[in-house]
Amino acid sequence: MSYYAEHASEYIASTIDTDMTYAYAMFEPLLPKGGSILDVGFGSGRDMLHFQSKGFDVHGIDLEPKFVEHAQSLGLNAEIGDVLTYSSDKKYDGIWASASLLHLPLKDVRPAIDRLLSFLHEDGVLFISMKEGSFEGVDDRGRPMLMVNEDIFKGYHVISLKKTLEAGRGLTWINVMLRR
Repeated sequence: MSYYAEHASEYIASTIDTDMTYAYAMFEPLLPKGGSILDVGFGSGRDMLHFQSKGFDVHGIDLEPKFVEHAQSLGLNAEIGDVLTYSSDKKYDGIWASASLLHLPLKDVRPAIDRLLSFLHEDGVLFISMKEGSFEGVDDRGRPMLMVNEDIFKGYHVISLKKTLEAGRGLTWINVMLRR
C-alpha cells in the first residue's frame, strides 16, 4: 500500500507506544511458555517486541518493505509476506493479526482467516482485531479499509470476542480469539 511506503516512519512513531495490554491479556494466557507466534501485518513491530520480551519465539510477515527493514533493524525475525499467499511448514501456537485484515477486501477476509487457522497447532489460537462498522472502500488516508460486525466470525470456533472503544476517535474495535 503506497500510504505505508510514503508514511512508514510517521506510522511507526505513532503506533510503537500504543497500549495493547487488553489484547495481550486475551492472547498470552492461551499460549504455552516460550511458544511460537506469527505476527501478520506487524507494522511498527510493537507487538513482536512485546512478545519477544516475554520469551515467545516470534516471526512476522508484512507487505511493506520499510516495516520489514525496521523490524529487522530491531533484531526481529521478519520477512515480506502476504496473508493470502504466505506459506509455511511451521505450525504456530498463536497467530496475531492486529489491525491487519481490515485492509483486505471483504471477499478475502474469510479465506485469510481459514489460511491462518491452517498454520496453527491443534490447540493454537488466532487473535484478530478489526474496526466495527459497515464500510468497504478507501479511508481518508488512501488506505483500503474494511469495517465489519461480529457476523464475519460466524461458523468459527470463537473463544472470546470483546469490543473496545478507541479513546478520542470514537472507533470500536472487535477483538476476537479463534481456535482451529
